[in-house]
Amino acid sequence: MLYRHFAMIALLLCLSCAPLAGHAAFPEQPVRLLVGYAPGGSTDIVARLLAKYLTVRWHQPVVVENRAGASGMIAAEQVVRAAPDGYTLLLGYTPEVSINKLVFKSMHYDPIRDLSALVLVASAPLVLVSGPSLHARNLQELLAYKSSGRQITFGSPGVGGQQHMAGEMLARLTGMHLVHVPYRGTSLAVNDLLGGQIDLFFATTPPLLQHIRAGKLWPILVAGAAREKLLPGVPTSSEAGLPRLQLSNWFGVFGPCDMPDALAGKISDDVMAAFKDPAFVQSLEAQGLTPTPRRGKAFRQFIGSEMDKYRQIVQETGITAQ
Repeated sequence: MLYRHFAMIALLLCLSCAPLAGHAAFPEQPVRLLVGYAPGGSTDIVARLLAKYLTVRWHQPVVVENRAGASGMIAAEQVVRAAPDGYTLLLGYTPEVSINKLVFKSMHYDPIRDLSALVLVASAPLVLVSGPSLHARNLQELLAYKSSGRQITFGSPGVGGQQHMAGEMLARLTGMHLVHVPYRGTSLAVNDLLGGQIDLFFATTPPLLQHIRAGKLWPILVAGAAREKLLPGVPTSSEAGLPRLQLSNWFGVFGPCDMPDALAGKISDDVMAAFKDPAFVQSLEAQGLTPTPRRGKAFRQFIGSEMDKYRQIVQETGITAQ
């Protein structure tokens, strides 16, 4: 009887340790990293830089999949519905986590309840640029169009996101009439900006930099507290006389809810390890992105503060979406 008693205890211990052993071996197959926008935008760029690092660390392919549409919610909803086994993750961007819940009348998921916030990866202020259809190289030249009667358009990668909000705030603060044109991703909007189909666009530096350096797009201001390192000659919104126009994009890793703590911890540990790799950090900074490592509770608190900020902007601008 005593032998059987100890045998049963040993069996139970083995069974209780099995999940931990499974998580320790993660991943044993390719991992999908979903992005809610078309290739070429900042979210996609961050995802591909992180996927490259994790592929080496995990000895398994980390495959970036672009599921564009609905202001990032198509990709987010796929992650929400995925098994909480770590093999389907989201490289989330501000709207689908902190903003959409404030502007969309109906959503198929709750970003706070249905997603596990793992690690904040990077952030960057928005930059306002003009395209070849508009001869405005600074804020003064842009404001000169105010009484011209010309319709001025601005693009964004989706209704209700902070790039949409930035355009509406610019209109509100300057008294200009601006017409919003939504796209399914930043790269699509940039293409139309270059082609003259829209006049203005707010975005982070990565998808704009090569076109600015080539003289095809003109930066008007940086919607942040400090000048952008890669665009040192461009004034901040405060310097340009619009101190309230300060909006930044941020990007983080999310999983489905109900992920086991051990698994969520391992994935978070491995993503955080990327910030100790000089090559990864330099690759972010070379794109005009600021490494912003926060995990767990600190990341969740950050998301809450962002929602508070955007709730006030939504109330002021009246932005809504179907």
